[in-house]
Amino acid sequence: MSVLAITLSYTCAAPLPTVRFERVHERLSFSSPVQVVAAPDRDDAVYVVEQRGRVRRVSLAHDAQEKELVLDIKDRVQLRHSEEGLLSIAFAPDFAESGHLYAYYVAAKPRRTVLSRFDRDGDTFDPASEEVLLEVTQPWGNHNGGTVVFGPDGYLYLGIGDGGAANDPKGAGQDRSTLLATIIRIDVSRAGDERPYAVPPDNPFVGEEGVRDEIWAWGLRNPWRMSFDRQTGELWTGDVGQNAWEEIDVIVRGGNYGWNLREGEHVFVGDAEGVTVIEPVHEYGRSSGGSITGGHVYRGTSIPTLSGAYLFNDYMSRRTWAIAKGEDGWKATQIIEGAPLAISSFGELSSGEILACGFEEAYDRIGRLYRLAP
Repeated sequence: MSVLAITLSYTCAAPLPTVRFERVHERLSFSSPVQVVAAPDRDDAVYVVEQRGRVRRVSLAHDAQEKELVLDIKDRVQLRHSEEGLLSIAFAPDFAESGHLYAYYVAAKPRRTVLSRFDRDGDTFDPASEEVLLEVTQPWGNHNGGTVVFGPDGYLYLGIGDGGAANDPKGAGQDRSTLLATIIRIDVSRAGDERPYAVPPDNPFVGEEGVRDEIWAWGLRNPWRMSFDRQTGELWTGDVGQNAWEEIDVIVRGGNYGWNLREGEHVFVGDAEGVTVIEPVHEYGRSSGGSITGGHVYRGTSIPTLSGAYLFNDYMSRRTWAIAKGEDGWKATQIIEGAPLAISSFGELSSGEILACGFEEAYDRIGRLYRLAP
């Protein structure tokens, strides 16, 4: 097996600062919040995705008391497993004109993940307007991936897990005939010949027999939260490990990230001879945590010494790190020992400042919003 390392071009001032998470709202809480997304048309509001199938809009004011319900699709969302539910939303790049909201969720009978488009209806979104764009059969309830995000190229990117259970029993990680264990890239601004979306002609596997042409990258176990760096356009993701290693990847066109031949930088199962895989930018073992939550490259102004560093967290240990490049290469430095919440997702405001949502108590599904502060 051959290995490719990625050369990146970030700089980050050193040393990294001491930072903290502070609660955004004095009183507001949310039911199982799994994502926080900046409002596309307002600087003072965000959208919170609740796992059971609801999306709420809320002001960032500390004394805010209203959490407006803007989309409710609880009637079509399955949440029997802790990794199911409504997992992600994204606003169309032309939202001001189109009013389109995209959502990714788990549905039942058969169990599948669904990528859909909804239309704006005044200040809310109409559940009856749903247009299903893509469905992916899911053999088990876990490892559904779950980030929908638009790239700087205007195309929609979606991270999809390997189908669940453990150890990738169906071999999805190295099977490009399925969309499981991949990050896909599609053009939702127009329909294709036989699909309600088009495939960009420069996708890496267009025209290759037996390979899904939506695939942008593959060999991922369960990509949990990914984001584009607004300055460089690079796509970062946290990939949840199996037994021993969590990893951070920078996703490149056509890249194979190794699962399940490898977990992080380490051999997992199978014969890897002749396979070229992309090395993770960073990995950490069970002494540091057990479930990675990918974050963002910090491009805000309130913490200048974090500029250019990629921030991520471990859901179980509640530790937060920043990856920055120094003279000896990339290094992850812990910046928070124990966050006041188990972070399910980070969010990035238009200013580049960072929010987080999650749970203050591990077994209490009532969650809150926090912001990263100096």
